[in-house]
Amino acid sequence: MTKLFEAKVRKIGNSLGIIIPSEIIEEMGFHKGDIINVAIPPSENRKQNELLRSLAGVDRKKPPFRRDKEDRY
Repeated sequence: MTKLFEAKVRKIGNSLGIIIPSEIIEEMGFHKGDIINVAIPPSENRKQNELLRSLAGVDRKKPPFRRDKEDRY
């Protein structure tokens, strides 16, 4: 089951992090030490979008990628 919620990015030690609300923790059955998947959608903030693109390996200076076989993903 997917949960969508808004969270504020906070400073945690030398890093940044988010806090997952306790209601979601209980509902999803998470425990301390669990490894979970987190998806971060693109932001309207241009700098954050550029960072996400760089993490995905997208380079605006290169021509668009074209598949050899269009029927495959």
